[in-house]
Amino acid sequence: MTLPEDYVTELPALDGQAAPSDRRQRSAFLKGLHAGLVAGSLALLFATFLPLVHPYWPLADVAEHFALQILLAAVMLGALALALRRWRWLSVIGGIAFIQLWTIHPYWPSDTVLVTPMAAEKRLKLVSLNVWYHNQNLPAVIDYLRDTDADVVGLVEVRDRMLPELAALNDLYPYRLECVSVARICQELLLSKYPFTASGKGRINGELPVLVWGEIRPMPQGPPLTIAVTHLAWPFKKIRPPAEPSLNPQRHSLPKGLPRLLQTEQALTLTGALDRLSSNLVLMGDFNMAPWSRTQQYLRRATGLDNKGDLVPSWPSWAPAFIRLPIDHVMTRGNPQILTLAAGPDVGSDHRPVEAVIALSLP
Repeated sequence: MTLPEDYVTELPALDGQAAPSDRRQRSAFLKGLHAGLVAGSLALLFATFLPLVHPYWPLADVAEHFALQILLAAVMLGALALALRRWRWLSVIGGIAFIQLWTIHPYWPSDTVLVTPMAAEKRLKLVSLNVWYHNQNLPAVIDYLRDTDADVVGLVEVRDRMLPELAALNDLYPYRLECVSVARICQELLLSKYPFTASGKGRINGELPVLVWGEIRPMPQGPPLTIAVTHLAWPFKKIRPPAEPSLNPQRHSLPKGLPRLLQTEQALTLTGALDRLSSNLVLMGDFNMAPWSRTQQYLRRATGLDNKGDLVPSWPSWAPAFIRLPIDHVMTRGNPQILTLAAGPDVGSDHRPVEAVIALSLP
């Protein structure tokens, strides 16, 4: 039998060799993986060094808040580079991972063991929560606060329409400092089981941020403790020239090395107000900044505050913990010491609550 000249057939591959079409598909797939590796590595390089140009473009500083996410992305890209045996790119990715790990390592989660309280020690549980303007499940917030049974609660983004429902907590928290207005001049609320012996609330020198603070005495023979709640701006807003002279002498005069952002300006305003409060202080709230950001580091140095403890990813609430940003904080100075920090459950807000246990000791 004679076959036609134009008759063509593909013979099966011999000796384990792939057919030409399979080899071409495999080669195209590997080229795609390599291109993705290169593009991803360059993107991580760009994000890692972007904050360095903040003196010329202040919004570039936003990238520093994403150090944890950049680190996780570097780990995944590093695994790809290892699988592809792209050693040069693996070394580049390793350098990126080291930079980000060095940035966040002081705040890395650690196993904290609560030892038995000492006789001359008082422990308090605190909750800080951004309720969220658009929260449609306020009963979940109320149920959570009842279940957690904290001694003091600091709330931000509280709308005036929420106050009647939050009044259901009056039996548990008979003492409150409220700074909530219809025009959103302020949206902060401080709830306490202890009476306030001194207090203050409102905008600082007529400008943002709002600071609500109250002094309590958890131990009759112990020192007074000031607890404050605040809320700083997003790091996406640059400083705008004022329409009229400011009452704050620090306004628009930023220390060297800090980004010219509205958030930074508010942090400096807050620094001046905290200097006038007690040396024994707990400050909590939504700071909209990661703990390793240069603005928060400056705030802590200038005020003597500290937020040592486990890293608490709090925003956005719907995301897995390894994706969320740690932008809600509890800080202390003086006598109170943080024992534990943890994120609470989803209560209908775009933020998770931050739960803290602090210890007060007799002098």
